[in-house]
Amino acid sequence: MRPGAIVALGALVCAAVAVLAICAGSTGWRPPWAWTAMVGELRAPRVLLGGVVGASLAIAGVALQAVLHNDLAEPYVLGVSGGASLGAVASLALWPGLPPGPAAAAGATAAAALVRGLARGPYDPTRLLLAGVALGSVLASATGAILVLAPASQLLRSATGWLFGGLGTPPWSALVAPACAVAIAAGWLSAQATRIDRLTLGADVAAALGVAVARLRRRLLVVAVALTALAVAAAGLVGFVGLIAPHAARRLVGQPHRSAIALAALLGASLVMAADAVARIAFAPRELPVGLVTASIGGPVFLWQLQRRPHRGLP
Repeated sequence: MRPGAIVALGALVCAAVAVLAICAGSTGWRPPWAWTAMVGELRAPRVLLGGVVGASLAIAGVALQAVLHNDLAEPYVLGVSGGASLGAVASLALWPGLPPGPAAAAGATAAAALVRGLARGPYDPTRLLLAGVALGSVLASATGAILVLAPASQLLRSATGWLFGGLGTPPWSALVAPACAVAIAAGWLSAQATRIDRLTLGADVAAALGVAVARLRRRLLVVAVALTALAVAAAGLVGFVGLIAPHAARRLVGQPHRSAIALAALLGASLVMAADAVARIAFAPRELPVGLVTASIGGPVFLWQLQRRPHRGLP
């Protein structure tokens, strides 16, 4: 099957998942106006936010895997998750009346900038990866210290929900900016698809083919961090989507990034929407954090991929 047909099929699957996620957990008879209120004000915004978050993380994963030349890389590999969690928990502890999303986004951006500073010098994917892992551990320790030492009795409960991800019931207005940002990023990455394909052949080959390698890497990192910060600000920490969706997309359409970017976005959106539906209904009326569901899928996928590549190093 051609890549274009696979992407079209992915769009149909994504739309079907969205409809099923909206209807999931609805039992019994309801009058038409009750269905309209439930779908229009509660379910649809939540499901669409999940789609935006999933697409954002998937596209960020595609960008990071191209930069690091490692198909096991995902958006939190650069310490972004540690920065986001520290920013969110610090905001909840110091300014409990304010939403922690902006602080989480700021923390994610600052962590990524710090990682690049720690890995200064000639570009080295291994140094960048190790600096991210090390900084992530330090930031996670700082987050734990705040949770233990903060006097607020409700901090642990609110921070736990944030750290494991959750979509809540957002208003329609909250979807506009994230959706536009994801669309712009996806369009820019699609326009750069040929250059990204050349970058995956190696820096020397890409430079010989006319690619400004250093500039492209910087821009891809900026896009990946921005998309990850956007997803964290909207839904907290939802892990492994940036690993699963790009890998599945490449398995279906191959290496060319023009089709892989679109399909990864659709698969990432489908994954988060489906995971949120499971989180809502698995232990109803109690609700699981959506990040726990994605982690229960992504962890085994990561280990399986690692087992299939025992001969490869970090880069």
